[in-house]
Amino acid sequence: MTRGDDIQLHTLIKEARMQQVTINSERLWQSLMALGKIGEQDNGGMYRPALSPEDQQAREWLVSQMESMGLEVKVDGALNVIGRLKSQSPKTEQVVAMGSHIDTVPNGGKFDGAYGVLAALECVKSLQENQVTLPFDVEVISFCDEEAAHNAGTVGSRAMMGRLLPGELEKAKIKGEKPFRYFLEQLGHSFAAVETAQRNADEFLCFLEAHIEQGKVLESRQQSIGVVTGIVGVYRYIVTVTGEAAHAGTTPMSMRKDALVEAAPVFTLIPQWVHEQNPDMVGTIGQVTVLPGASNVVPKECRFLVELRSQQSQDMQVVRDKLINYANLRHGWNIETIYEKDSVVLDDHMISCLSVVTEAAQLPYITMASGAGHDAQSFAPSVPTGMIFIPCLAGVSHNPKEWITEEDASNGCQVLMDAVRHLATQV
Repeated sequence: MTRGDDIQLHTLIKEARMQQVTINSERLWQSLMALGKIGEQDNGGMYRPALSPEDQQAREWLVSQMESMGLEVKVDGALNVIGRLKSQSPKTEQVVAMGSHIDTVPNGGKFDGAYGVLAALECVKSLQENQVTLPFDVEVISFCDEEAAHNAGTVGSRAMMGRLLPGELEKAKIKGEKPFRYFLEQLGHSFAAVETAQRNADEFLCFLEAHIEQGKVLESRQQSIGVVTGIVGVYRYIVTVTGEAAHAGTTPMSMRKDALVEAAPVFTLIPQWVHEQNPDMVGTIGQVTVLPGASNVVPKECRFLVELRSQQSQDMQVVRDKLINYANLRHGWNIETIYEKDSVVLDDHMISCLSVVTEAAQLPYITMASGAGHDAQSFAPSVPTGMIFIPCLAGVSHNPKEWITEEDASNGCQVLMDAVRHLATQV
């Protein structure tokens, strides 16, 4: 976008704000608190993993909210909840989509994902109440299983964009557990119907997602809004090392085939390889399972999850290859790919649009990359995608202490709606 385009854009926004539509911040907060009661635990944390009874209750609650607004509501084959506001004077068949997810990690917070869905819903409510005519339909989407409850994450958004890997929903994240397919069918849904959730990218004019930052940058720099420029890539693998079970008291150390001991060097090699490749890259072994798991038995199997994240996909590929080469030189090692989601750069025009409306709202903001994965990542390669962050207290997320202020929630929602109104001037 040129300097002249920026000036024109500022003028358009100023004119639009002469007929300002303000979101209802109190109603938004009440919605967040209402949804936050579904799956709430005694310590204030959330238990609403995808396809759980709590998740089902939350989706039913969301459907009722959408229906009460008169939206066209659909739950697709991947259990994405979609509420559509039809335009009274359409100039395009393309839709502006907004949303995030309402599933949580175990013992997570009230705002991760849920804020993006309910902020989008509040935008639509305010547009309806103020009788704003848009030249396009608007969709509010809550995507299923963003948080990787059963295997890979961002299931619903990847299903919609055709980015699921063959067979991945039939694999369990941990040996002995049930996969996504099992829980879907337990709810009475057809697994084959997941494919019907896929849509053509040309259906979308753009996709917008509002989200809590899940970090400390905005709070530490006293910024109200983060306009996201790119989203980190995430590569995940299950590594299985096979040894031989034996009596821990009678088997000499020199005669053991201890799977945990065999695996142990990688626990320190991964951080070393990551740091050597790029100090800004991160690598985590966040889960280790030892079988049979008894104090008096030499471990016969060690399974662990490796996760790599970087803004540069090449960094992850280098470390992945080092891990594979290490495993290939050893007996009894196996590496299974959970998924490889490459980093993405968000759309320049959407970044400019969100920046300008934030300036027009006189809110301090910065542009920044996201170190966490989001549903927006599924859209970005093929749909113009924009994303905004709001601060969260002390950067805490995936934790019962996760919190935001009502003011920050309102600011982000207002920017989201102003962006939709601006986009309407361009059709």
